[in-house]
Amino acid sequence: MKFTRTEINVLNAVRKHGLISRAEISRQIGLSKPIVSKIVSKFVTLGALVEKKRGLSSKKGGKKPILLSFVPDFKYIVALDIGGTKMIAALTDLEGKILEKTNFSTKGIKNKEELFSLVETGIKSVLKIPKEKILAISIGVPGTVSSDDQVIHFIPSFDLRDVHLAEEIEKRFGLPVSIANDVTLNALGELWLGAAKGSKNMFLLSLGTGTGGAFVINGQVYEGSHGMAGEIGYMITSWPHDRISTNGFGSLESWFSGYSFENAFSGKRGKKVNLKEYFDSHKNDEAFRKILTEGCEHLAVALGNIITLFDPDVIVITGGIGYNQYETLIELILPTIRRIVPEEIYQRVTFKRALLGELGVVLGAVYHGQNEILL
Repeated sequence: MKFTRTEINVLNAVRKHGLISRAEISRQIGLSKPIVSKIVSKFVTLGALVEKKRGLSSKKGGKKPILLSFVPDFKYIVALDIGGTKMIAALTDLEGKILEKTNFSTKGIKNKEELFSLVETGIKSVLKIPKEKILAISIGVPGTVSSDDQVIHFIPSFDLRDVHLAEEIEKRFGLPVSIANDVTLNALGELWLGAAKGSKNMFLLSLGTGTGGAFVINGQVYEGSHGMAGEIGYMITSWPHDRISTNGFGSLESWFSGYSFENAFSGKRGKKVNLKEYFDSHKNDEAFRKILTEGCEHLAVALGNIITLFDPDVIVITGGIGYNQYETLIELILPTIRRIVPEEIYQRVTFKRALLGELGVVLGAVYHGQNEILL
């Protein structure tokens, strides 16, 4: 389904204002009333708009205008968040209301075909409506993605390179597919419906299996020239003594990430590593406290550089570790930031815990999936 930019502008005028008349749309976007009426009729026929009720007459009197409303369930999005340890698949309407949701483990993925099969299974698990009602399939991945050709260059968690996931899923389902970095989508979700709603300049820090970031500049997610902005896991925070990664994870991730913590304590305590237990007891566990404190210092150096370079109004912290251990991390990060960033700069930055939690990437995918078509 393709729409012209003029048609999308009309549709978005209704989405933005909730209830609006044809005449008001015409005034707001500078189109003639006949053109607006023709476009509105098309969207009413498609089921995207509905004539809701009568408004108030103008001061000059006359007929009461018919007010239009957007129909968020005229189409749906299948959204997936592929993480280093689990995948969330969801079916939502165009306002992010979740109708179906399933979880899958991603541990053990060793090749592209296993990834393709799991994604196909996830999509089928939530696809409870006819395919013609689906606007797009939108997928977040924990890796570097080219925004132009949708190729996933590298997924460190699975050690996969040059993954043509969008092309493969389009073949299997015959639907438009969009792919983006999961942290970029998380930023979109928090900007759309979460902690950064209304923010102008925001940095989102995601701390989970890996460490990543995303920038919002002037209310828009900034992906860079090749879709790879925000890959702070590769930042150097202690040259020339920084740790050099040989496993696909970056230097900063070798100091702070779920992957590095699990590696550091693998096999200790005689059982599988449970990071939540380590965090719960971090004040009494000297070994973990030392590693965590050191990791947070490096994280703070990276954030200090971002603050002085980018000057955000808010930094949102999310991810499996970031969301669940927010208070512990802030307590350890802020002292270093205050030491390295001038007070008049850092005092203007607000730190926030993400509001959307594990659904941040999914809801960002919902927004991203309709972006080229309806937004």
